[in-house]
Amino acid sequence: MARRALYGFDPTRLIEVRRERGLSRSDLGRIADVPYNTLRRWETANAAPAPELLKRVADALGVELSELAVIPTAAATLASRRNEKGLTQLEVATALGMSKSTYSRLERGERKATKDDIRRLAAALEETDAAVRELWTRANQRPGIAQRR
Repeated sequence: MARRALYGFDPTRLIEVRRERGLSRSDLGRIADVPYNTLRRWETANAAPAPELLKRVADALGVELSELAVIPTAAATLASRRNEKGLTQLEVATALGMSKSTYSRLERGERKATKDDIRRLAAALEETDAAVRELWTRANQRPGIAQRR
């Protein structure tokens, strides 16, 4: 299965921050343990980073992942918040004690979010319960979901 592009990733911002730090692609790749060619593909917009790899790069650059993948607050979803934290669906699903497929449906707003789901997800994402409820609601109310009901 092909990995989805990381929404909001800005290749020019990655180049800018890397250069501000005085790092070559090779230096950054070595520090972050990300191959040079991977960084090159990201910076030339020929590939989108996996959240967990971009998190390593952000950490190596000393910035928050959200500086490299900017998502407007009004467009934020559970998936984008998870990506900002550099977490995979499997990592969040494991923290919630559910399968990846069940969590994936929850993240897309296709599965009802219980109070317990919201509480545990808020802890996993380091968010408030209210923020997680809003992120879930945004996914649940996106076009296509309501028509399936």
